Amino acid sequence: MLLKKKAEYMKETKEFFFLEAIPDMSVVHNLASPRPLNTHVPYRWLPKQHIENGGKIVHVLRNPKDVAVSMFHHLNNSGEFGEPLDFKTFYEKIFMGPVQVFGGWFSYEKEFEEAEAKDTRSAIFTMHYESLKKNPILETKNLAKFLNVDVNDELIAEIVDKCSFKKLKEATDTMKDIIKTPAIPEKVKGEDNAKEIMSKLYRKGEIGDWKNHFTVALNEHFDAVYDEEMKDSKIQVQYE
Repeated sequence: MLLKKKAEYMKETKEFFFLEAIPDMSVVHNLASPRPLNTHVPYRWLPKQHIENGGKIVHVLRNPKDVAVSMFHHLNNSGEFGEPLDFKTFYEKIFMGPVQVFGGWFSYEKEFEEAEAKDTRSAIFTMHYESLKKNPILETKNLAKFLNVDVNDELIAEIVDKCSFKKLKEATDTMKDIIKTPAIPEKVKGEDNAKEIMSKLYRKGEIGDWKNHFTVALNEHFDAVYDEEMKDSKIQVQYE
């Protein structure tokens, strides 16, 4: 919306532009510029030409406890576990297990922190999910500045309103072209199945839902691991 200077939804879903989900790069090449893409992959796996050419990267950082809860529900709802797991099993075997997704939250964020520290072109912009939720006007203005987009306060306010979690979820449920999303497997391409799956992918979008999932023991374990893993990091995580 900022790049187009219009508070209008696209027909394509967010998953349409997932680098790790598209079948081939023709999806990207066929998009009109400017073309914001998104991905969960670590910094080291981002396209080298994009980095070497100083392409802009918006890095969204969310507190790891809420990330764990989000991943837990996402994998359970998508059926990727097979049989549903309880949160404790997920935490111990997957989120903090010996083989973590993309190397785990700690290495993922420390890698981005190092890349941003070495970024002489100011091409990496880190946004905290929690700050965006608490002060969306200011954070959206900061994003516009990073993108070199000149927009007025009225448009910023309109974009913030349309990009609220509730309204984005409604847009996904009512007007997004889900069937054409490459990330939707062929076996669930039927419209009703696809809409049901997509609807489950966006749950609450809240800060602090981890308190409803972490036991005291799990929380103490995580805090101890965090203190050790992030002892040399300057990242300030917001848990609530």
